Amino acid sequence: MVVKVFVLGRPGSGKSTATRHLNHLMRHQDWRVKHFNDYDILWEMFVADTEHKKFRPTPHNGFDAKDFTVFDDALKDLEKRARVDMEHVDMLTIEFARDAYHMALKQFSADFLQDSYFLFLDADIETCLRRVHERVEHSETNDDHPSFSDDIFRWYYARDNRRYMARRLKSEFGIRKPVRVIENTGPLPHFLLQIKQFADELSCDNRATAATAGQGLLRSIDGRVCLLENMAMESLT
Repeated sequence: MVVKVFVLGRPGSGKSTATRHLNHLMRHQDWRVKHFNDYDILWEMFVADTEHKKFRPTPHNGFDAKDFTVFDDALKDLEKRARVDMEHVDMLTIEFARDAYHMALKQFSADFLQDSYFLFLDADIETCLRRVHERVEHSETNDDHPSFSDDIFRWYYARDNRRYMARRLKSEFGIRKPVRVIENTGPLPHFLLQIKQFADELSCDNRATAATAGQGLLRSIDGRVCLLENMAMESLT
């Protein structure tokens, strides 16, 4: 079964950095990985909106949404695209930012969400905005794109989603897999170490799941190995 990982948080919270590192780590374990970012879909919608009915252009080749229903449409389209690749990969990473995740996640099918992992990256809004400016001014990858204009950014992303993600997401949507919340306001090496720990948890869980089919003893041994691995990683953080 394909592993699905939602990577969520404000623009500038570290989603793209986390996803690149996670995908790199899993590819080194011979996992076939496919990444989806709703910004690519929104960009296609912006380009197609030649009369600027739903979007308006902003500096640095960015855009603001005038009609916020485009965000829901983009997520529905994202699930459709992800489902096409589910049979051909071992892991899908799905990255997007929204103001209210309890509403945004309703755009996905229940069965698509419930067996997914969630990685929520938390950083204060001014730190995120500063990082967005820095990545636009010193663009190095395709992920270094602008977000909204500053005023729209501060208004749209003002909500603090951390408590919801940590305490209510699993019960509200019936999520069966772990929901991990990481604060990303410290040094990059520490952040990458936490992503490495999350990758190890995915590997352990996947091995334990694979062992479930008629291999109870192997599952027990593998579970103990995973527990020891995770305890070792915790001691480093």
